[in-house]
Amino acid sequence: MDVGAETTGLVIYQRGAVQHTAVFPLGGSHFTNDIAFGLRTPIPEAEKIKRTVGCACSTSLSEMERSELVEVPSVGGRAPRQLSRQILCDILQPRAEEVLMHVADEIKDSGWERQLSSGVVLTGGGALLSGMTEIAEQVFDAPVRLGFPERDRFGGLVEDVQSPAWAAAAGLSLVAFRAQATEMRAGMSRRGSTGKLTHFVSRFRNRFSSIF
Repeated sequence: MDVGAETTGLVIYQRGAVQHTAVFPLGGSHFTNDIAFGLRTPIPEAEKIKRTVGCACSTSLSEMERSELVEVPSVGGRAPRQLSRQILCDILQPRAEEVLMHVADEIKDSGWERQLSSGVVLTGGGALLSGMTEIAEQVFDAPVRLGFPERDRFGGLVEDVQSPAWAAAAGLSLVAFRAQATEMRAGMSRRGSTGKLTHFVSRFRNRFSSIF
């Protein structure tokens, strides 16, 4: 499940192959908009609040964290206000449940509900919202974890992509690399030349590493 800015994507795998896909018109920006509307604060400030102190599952907060005060800038030049993290959670949790329920219903309708033995992997920037894993486990009634790009598959600035936010992009890059390498390998094999393939793969790997 990839929670992007504007949409959330679902991909169901079995034995390493894609079995079902779906896309939902809900994403991280909807959480931000909810904060901006509910707390009457500008969008940039709402995004900052979401990233720093937002939480989508009230049960994952301690009593002290629930009562912790958050400074909320106001619109129109008015003085900022202070609200508890619990109020912020009361805004974010219903949206998180809505997104997750759409995905859960899709899984059920597609007939895969009882076959998710490996659980659910959350990726995308929206998955980084605190409490998403916990609330997802409640909705799916299955193991849930965050998905990260595998370190040993990337060179260059590997630390920069060690985040669920980069998981989908990194995975697509690997798929493209493998597809082109396979295509070139087949072409070179037909021409009986392996030296050029090795050169191509080396150049592609170097270019890929420079990106990541």
